[in-house]
This record gives sequence, C-alpha cells and structure tokens, in this order.
Amino acid sequence: MYETEFSALSTTASAMGALATSLADVGRSQADLLGLGAPPEDPVLAAAVPDDPFRNLIDLMLLAERGRLTTSPLEFEGAFAPSLLRLITHERLLQVVESLIFRARPRYAEQTEVLELPRGRLSERSLLFSIATGTPRVESSFDELTMDTPLLQVVASALRVVASERLPRKIAALRPGLQARAVHLLRYLSGVSLVSRERALLTAERLWLNPLDRIWEPAMEAAMPVLRGHAVTPENGSDDSESLLVHISTEKFWEQCLELALASAFPSLAVSRSTQAGEGVSVPAPWAPPATAASQLPELGADAFPDFMFRSSRRVVVADAKYKLHAGGAPNSDDGYQLFAYSHLASLGGQASDLALVLYPTRCGGSPQQLKLERLRDRDYPLWLVRLPFPTRGDLQRQGSWSAFLAQLAQTIRYFSTEWVERDGGASAA
Repeated sequence: MYETEFSALSTTASAMGALATSLADVGRSQADLLGLGAPPEDPVLAAAVPDDPFRNLIDLMLLAERGRLTTSPLEFEGAFAPSLLRLITHERLLQVVESLIFRARPRYAEQTEVLELPRGRLSERSLLFSIATGTPRVESSFDELTMDTPLLQVVASALRVVASERLPRKIAALRPGLQARAVHLLRYLSGVSLVSRERALLTAERLWLNPLDRIWEPAMEAAMPVLRGHAVTPENGSDDSESLLVHISTEKFWEQCLELALASAFPSLAVSRSTQAGEGVSVPAPWAPPATAASQLPELGADAFPDFMFRSSRRVVVADAKYKLHAGGAPNSDDGYQLFAYSHLASLGGQASDLALVLYPTRCGGSPQQLKLERLRDRDYPLWLVRLPFPTRGDLQRQGSWSAFLAQLAQTIRYFSTEWVERDGGASAA
C-alpha cells in the first residue's frame, strides 16, 4: 500500500480486532500513517496485483542503503524486527545469486604441484634433487582454469551462512524454502572452497572485479550484510505473535538524493538539517521590534530553514525539496507561503537570495521539466518549480547504476540552472 490508499480486509471480527490492536501497539510512533475505519462512500477500486512482497521489501532495503548521508531512513518495529531484517538480507542474496549462478566464469589461477610429467615453471631445487636421486618427480608451477576463485568463495561462504542459520519459527515460516534454495545453489559451487566468515568478508571488502565480473557486483553487495550479521531471537521467546511494521522515510531519501546531486553540481552547497541551519544560512524572524528598541532580534525555530542554499553564477539560490507529485501550475498555499517567506528573508553568507526552487519528483517514467513563476506584487523575484526523476528499481540494484543516476540528476540540474540565469538575466536587462 502507498499513501492515501484504502485496503478492504475481509475476515472475522476477532481477527480484525487482533490486527487493529497489534498494529496500534507496534506502530505508535507512526500512528498517523495508518487509519482504521469505514471505507469511503465512492471508493476507486483496483484489483490486487499478485507480487512477491519480499521483492518490495528488498527494494525498500536498497532504497535505505543508497541513502546513507544521515541515519538510515528504513525502520523496522516489533519484537521480530531484527529477525525479519535478517530474513530479507538472506532473500536478497539468494535472488541475486540465482540470476547469476549459470554465468559464473572459471579463471586461471597458479597452482604448484609435484608432478611426474613436469609442466610450466620448474623449481630449480626440486629439479636438481630429482637428477641427483633419480626420482622422476619435479615441483612445477603452472596456470590452470578453476572455479575456486575469490569471488565465488565469498558467494559460497555467504550461502553457507544462509543454509545454516536458524531464524525464529514464525519468521522462517514466511519463506519456508529459503534454506533449501541456499543448499541447492551450494551444490552448483561444489568445487569452490568454503572459507571462514571473517576471511570471506575481508576478501569481499578488498576484491576488485574486472569488467567481465562486474555483473557480480550486486552479489558482493548482498553477501557482505549476510557475512557481517547474525541471526537473533527475541528475548521473550519466539511464541509471541506480533505484527511487524516496516517504514521508510521516502521524503528524507528524496532530500538525500538531491543533496548528493546538488553537491556535485554546486560546490558552494549549504544543507540545513532538521535541527540546525546550514553553514552561512540565515533566516531571521519575519517580524522584529522597532529599530529603536533595545531588545535583540528574535530568530525562527530550527524547523524554519530551507533545505538547500547555494550559488549559481553569482546568484544565491534557495531550494526546498518536496516529496509530492505536483501537477498544477503553482505550489499549494503552504509551500507557496513558505517560499514567499524564504524569498524575503533567507540569505547565504550575508547575501540575500536571488531566486527560489521547489524540487519535486516526477511520476514514474516522467521527463524532467521546470516552470517559472514570479513573486507578487513586484514580480522581481522568480520561483522555479522543478520536476526531477525519482530513482527507479534498476537505479538501486547496483552501486554503479546508483552513481550513474546521481551523475545524470546533477547534469539535469546544471542544465536547468543555465535557464535560471538566462531568463533572469534577460528580465533584469530589459
């Protein structure tokens, strides 16, 4: 389910009551996100689309994993939350490896053996010993194709962890065939050495993938959380039945995407966190005592700062990220008045802002675009409504794809910034 959607549940009254009570208990901190009640008078019904819920949970995990500027925006609540998170890391690894297992490539590795029919590079000492004693065996070093590569050793060791770990019964029942799938994959890697968890993790962190092995990058990223973590059980045992709540702050993730892209496009970026203003950012209170009064100028609270401020071609820009779909020609009244205040009051390094931006995500598959508005009444201050692409599922699968998305997002913003200067400069000259 997504924001503003309704879901009709058909079950017994006792089951409905248990569900409502459990969700209310486990989701107290997110109570505003879920409401139980009568359906709307004229609901818009859509048929349920069969889908693997774990695939969606893995997408949420990747979404949180890519946004690491602040604390992870992905939250699990409930007694079984750590166990569910562990199950998802197992499932993520298996899905990636299952798609790649038949594309594993052997590689040449140097081996040293004592052979009766020598080949490759011969050991001088062993050769002299063989001549002196008449023993027809010489130590030889040679290259041979093998599947026992460091990459596959990491994968096999992570699969062994999945196959051997024991999760709480109620959590394991959500994915009953998971361990059998891990064992099945290990059979395809029977010629690969099983190294210790610590050694496999160290190898994964230091491993360099050549261009032909880059397809295994998602497998390495999925294997490391499996090797680092351990299965856990709630302290009060595994017999307590409790709902689980998974919540991700997508609005924070959108801000983090924009922060990474803006930092790449504009080195002078100042970012305001929820508790403090960015470096050089100032937003005084809109009202102050008369100039003759001795009282000091009050300041706005910590939540009254714009998300971003930066310089673009000697112009100071104030920008605010909004995680909402914008279809109209103007922002809603709350956003409009907020940017109106920033346009008058916000400054960076003592220099007042010259233009403002509202940064919206586009719909899936939508193209980037922007629209210029003017501040009333004087019409001397522009507000740009900018729609930028939100990451797709493919953008999150690999670190390379994620980096490419951020680079493209930064390039799009840089391209739009030329229009801010051209139009604003033309208006000023006129």
